Amino acid sequence: MSGSKATVEHLLVIDDNEAIHNDFRKIFATPDPQDELLALDAALFGSPPTPREPAPHYQLSCARHGLEGLQFVQQAKRRGITFGAAFVDMRMPPGWDGVQTIERLWQVDPDLQVVVCTAYSDQSWSEIAERIGRTDRLLVLKKPFDEIEAVQLATSLCEKRRLLRCHRQNLDDLKQVVASQQSKLDSAHHDAEVLIASIPSVLVCLDRNGCITRWNPHAEATFEIRLDDAIGKVMTELPIAWTDQAELEALLHSQPANAPCHDEIGFTDRCGRRRTLDMRTSPLTQADSGVTLLVATDVTRQRFIQDQLDQSRRLESVGQLAAGVAHEINTPMQYIGDNVRYVAKTIDRLSQLLDLLPALVDETTSDAQLLSLRHSIDRCDNAPKIRSSLKQIPDALADSIQGVQAVSKIVAAMKEFSHPGTGKTTRLCINHVLRSTITVARNEWKYVAEVETQLEDDLQPIDGLPSELNQAFLNIIVNAAHAIGDRIDRGEFSKGTISITTRNLDDGVEVTITDNGGGIPVEARKRVFEPFFTTKSVGKGTGQGLAVAHSVIVHKHRGKLWFDVHEGIGTTFTIQIPRVARTACANHLDIESVFHETWPESIGAIS
Repeated sequence: MSGSKATVEHLLVIDDNEAIHNDFRKIFATPDPQDELLALDAALFGSPPTPREPAPHYQLSCARHGLEGLQFVQQAKRRGITFGAAFVDMRMPPGWDGVQTIERLWQVDPDLQVVVCTAYSDQSWSEIAERIGRTDRLLVLKKPFDEIEAVQLATSLCEKRRLLRCHRQNLDDLKQVVASQQSKLDSAHHDAEVLIASIPSVLVCLDRNGCITRWNPHAEATFEIRLDDAIGKVMTELPIAWTDQAELEALLHSQPANAPCHDEIGFTDRCGRRRTLDMRTSPLTQADSGVTLLVATDVTRQRFIQDQLDQSRRLESVGQLAAGVAHEINTPMQYIGDNVRYVAKTIDRLSQLLDLLPALVDETTSDAQLLSLRHSIDRCDNAPKIRSSLKQIPDALADSIQGVQAVSKIVAAMKEFSHPGTGKTTRLCINHVLRSTITVARNEWKYVAEVETQLEDDLQPIDGLPSELNQAFLNIIVNAAHAIGDRIDRGEFSKGTISITTRNLDDGVEVTITDNGGGIPVEARKRVFEPFFTTKSVGKGTGQGLAVAHSVIVHKHRGKLWFDVHEGIGTTFTIQIPRVARTACANHLDIESVFHETWPESIGAIS
């Protein structure tokens, strides 16, 4: 026999006949014949009985009428015991009949499985079902019945009751799990909503038709449009004074595979203030869902500070060049002053002769007076000097005009260089920008190098930021001049060369700035565009020059900037700028991406 414990099942028999009670006791108290054969086999042949699962053990409770049976069920429920099945006689005079008894039993234990035992056919199944309803908890067993029928019904119904109890328990456990998970989900949803509400950025969700499905509180505050007035509307149809609505539509309609789109969009708020938003759009789920997430950050203050910083950098460069520029202006101003003083002196001398002219042409003047005037003119020392000065005055004036033009050119270049700009691209000629930059930087390079230019005459204009490009070109030219100056200090030559060329490309322009400053060490080439990196001595450089140039060319103009180093000779910077301003939808290029895409191993930069 197996060592496992047999299951105890409780059965209830309700019948007014004591003999029926005894019959049930015999049925459910009789040992299993198979168990007796196994025990006899072990006694005769000495072999151990084959282990088998123990049969259920039934514990009977017998009641003589319905009320007593109901009391058994009530007492069992108070003790935490449930009856697996109840065998109920249909006729139990003079008390409740079987149907009444069953109704009351189910009021106490709704899951009780009931077998109606009857020897009469005075009530059909349809009549019973009509009284207590059609249910799977009720079976009918006709008397007299076989023992095996009773055993099979008891076994099946008790197992059904057990499975129902397990099902209820599992269902309750599942409900608890679901309730727990729902609580966690509700908590997570609440936390997510609190998080979204606290995000200091505009957050908008758009469906595949471009209609707004989410509009967070920061969007309400930024655009001054309530949630109810925004939901279901198309973004471009909202009453927002966009600076360039076509640019916004281009950003919203761009559908990249994975990477987000990015651009800066301006609008005017209801107080008339111009504001700038850094907008990013990206698919919220899989690419084909059509749901788009738009996140916008107000960068108005950051852009104002950035503009101020850019302007301060330009003014810092002007300040560093101020002494040289003053010297460049002072030289023509000196000879302009000398020429003006020379002309003034000549006019002063000429005025002495001019004072005599009225008497010479006066008809009333006598011959004796005329002779006296002639002798006075002959004795005047200024006469021969006046003749020479009158010949030199045109040259002096021409030199003065050239000096004025030179000063005007320098002043115009300085004015253009230091102009804060509008922050918007304009049509410009790179040749003009380069000439202005060369003029401003003249005092930096004229003592160490000759600047040679080959600027293409029919260079096509581009969309660009003039003051920003001035700064970028200035940093590269000054860097080249410093590199050449280092070679001169080492006595390698007396004067170097900086060559600047421009040419048209299919979709833009190209500028090359070449110097013979000797190049830079290999170990420094990958870091030349890093902010604050410099190979110059302390106090001579901040390491910002080439970093600013890279930011202007690559980030702000979506162009390319790279360099080739010729060992021991010098460096060539190549700048390519698109002719038409590209959309900022693509991610910003970083230094590493430009290096790996366009720089061969042999190239580097001026330190």
